[in-house]
This record gives sequence, C-alpha cells and structure tokens, in this order.
Amino acid sequence: MNLFIKILKSVSILAVGTAWTFLSFIFFTLVMFAGTLPVLTVPMIFIAWCGGIVILFAWQTKNGKRALRGSIVVAGALIVAVGGSFIEYWIDWHTRTRYDVIQSNINQWDYLPFSKNNKLIIPTLPVPPRLTGTLPKINGAYALYPVYAAVVQAIYPENLDFYWSIVGTTGSDSTFKRLNDGSVDLIFGGAPSEAQLKAARAMNVSYEMTPFAREAFVFFVNKNNPISGLTSEQIRKIYSGEITDWKELGAPESEKIIAYQRNAGSGSQTMLEKIMGETPIMSAPKERVSDGMGDIIRRTAEYRNKNCAIGFSFRFYTLEMMKNDKLKLLSVDGIAPTKENIENGKYPFIADFYMISARERSENTQKIVNFVLSPAGREITEKTGYVPINGNP
Repeated sequence: MNLFIKILKSVSILAVGTAWTFLSFIFFTLVMFAGTLPVLTVPMIFIAWCGGIVILFAWQTKNGKRALRGSIVVAGALIVAVGGSFIEYWIDWHTRTRYDVIQSNINQWDYLPFSKNNKLIIPTLPVPPRLTGTLPKINGAYALYPVYAAVVQAIYPENLDFYWSIVGTTGSDSTFKRLNDGSVDLIFGGAPSEAQLKAARAMNVSYEMTPFAREAFVFFVNKNNPISGLTSEQIRKIYSGEITDWKELGAPESEKIIAYQRNAGSGSQTMLEKIMGETPIMSAPKERVSDGMGDIIRRTAEYRNKNCAIGFSFRFYTLEMMKNDKLKLLSVDGIAPTKENIENGKYPFIADFYMISARERSENTQKIVNFVLSPAGREITEKTGYVPINGNP
C-alpha cells in the first residue's frame, strides 16, 4: 500500500510539473510572438522545474512538514514569477502592443501568374510568342514581383507547371546567393551591395546588369508626426546617430528618434548605404532591424502608439503594395517623391532596378530581357507603378 501511495505521489507530482512546464512554454511562445519577453519568464520555468524536484524529494523522504514548507515556498515563488511576468506583459501591452495591428494588404497570391482575377498588368501592345523549351528560373525583390510575374504571364507557357520552381520572390538579400550558385538564371532587383559583389568575386562570378526601371527611395514617419520633410544632410545625421531628437528637426516637443533599418544585403539597406556615402551608419539595436520590407513599414507606423519612428523603403511598395494609411512620405530637400519628380530627376534619392544574370544568358533569358525593354514590357513596368527606362528593343 505504501509503495502504491509513493508511486501515486510521484506520478502526480511529475504530471503537475509537466503540465506547469507545458503551460510555461505556451506562455513563453505567446509572449515571443507578441514581441516581448518578460524577464521573469525564464526564472519562472526554472523555479517550476526545481520546485518539482524539491517537492518530490521531500515527499519521498516521508517528511510531510518539509514537503508542505517546500510546497509553500515553491508556490510563493511561482506566484511572484507569474505575477511579475503578467504585470510586465500588461505594461508592455498598454504601452506598445495594444494598438490596432495593421495587417499587410499585400498578398502574393494576388500576383500569381495565370490565376483568375489576379492584379497583374496585361499589356495592350503586341507581345512576342510564348517561350518554348527550357524556361529560365526567375527570382527577385518583393517590390518588383508584380513586374516580373506579369512578364511571366505574358510570355511563359500558359500551362506553366510547378510555378514556384520557375519564378518566385525571396527578397534581395537571398536572390544574389541563388544567382551565384546557379539556382536561378535571372533576378530583378536593385544594384548589389559591396558585400554581395565581394561574395560574387569569391565565387568567380560576374554580373551582367540591364537597367529597366527607376524608382524613388523614400523615408516615412507616422502620419501624426509634425515633420513633413527633411534635408539629405538631416537624414544622414539621423542615421549616423548625430541627430537623435525630433526637436532638433523642428518638432514642437522633444522626442527621441527611433530610426529603423533593414537587414544587411536587402535592397533598401544597400540604398541607405549609398545615400550615406562615407558617413558611417550607426549600429542599430536588434529590435530596430527589420527583416522584411513590410515589417519596417508596420513598425514605423505602429511604434508604441507614438510618432517618433522613421523608416525607409521604395515608393511603389510603400504606397501600393502595403497601402498603410498611418504613414506619410517625407519630402527630401523640399522635393516630394512623386512619379513626376522621379521622371524629371528632381527627387534626390532615385534608384535604378536591373535584370541581373551571373552567367552567359541563354536564348530564352535574353528574350525575357528584350521583352521587358520592349514597348509592351515598358507598358507593364509603367502601369505597375514604376518609371520605365528606355532600352534598345
């Protein structure tokens, strides 16, 4: 009978400990997804495990008072840890997370070639015959996906099988890696960074780059921010860490500037590096580095319900693919980033986009390049929202 009770006690304690650990893990995961990790969460899990061992040992030694005292101590520690974690989480919720989370309006499926009612531009001008034979694999920047997906829809076979193995979008930072190793034949994106060029040279790879579109590189803030424009020099001083407060830029009240950046190798971070020139970019805390183009837009719009954040991206992606009504684009040197100011070259931060290959272009790859530069291809580029660059075809 005593053996049965011991086993029952051991199983019960083990079950309680396991359940508590599982609940702690769930809480830990939820907090991670919410964007914050209460500092007491890890100690809470540690206390739960240690407490289970202590209580189990006390019961097994037949010392009821010791077991009771141990249980009370462990329970008290857990209450403090849980309470502290939830208090910290509640504070964070009411200062950062409780704003209305903006859902991205971009849905890659909206631009899927050959799908019904997609948003891709269908050219009205004559297009060449559809490709036959080996189909080039295409990849590129998220912001350019609507362009090259429309190109695929225009000149690839309509019964395209295994679509995602032929054309997709993985972002500027990884497309160059895929181009270098031969996973894709052609990418659409901005110019490579110095690090990407160095990686290519290390693999004895050289890029053939054909420009096809022009776009504005824009900076944006929350629409309630009183600042509507900055100078080029002010932007450099913000991202070098020299200017740290909005009041230095003319805001009526003092508020620290939260300057978001992108991950290294992304097209927009590479563009920032070019704008900064010889001026070093300040090191950004990890929580201020956004991995995705949509992420930096959401973070800037939503930061703690305040107006202190600033971010950057490309005009079309910000205005059309994300459509975030809590942002406003800043003018730079008194010039607004409009399509007209891109065409006339007045806006100071203009980027060219390229079709880039790393090996000798196949006949079909060259046909794609020629089509993008043709009148029908330029029609796709312009109606999508970019300023086309006139090519030879």
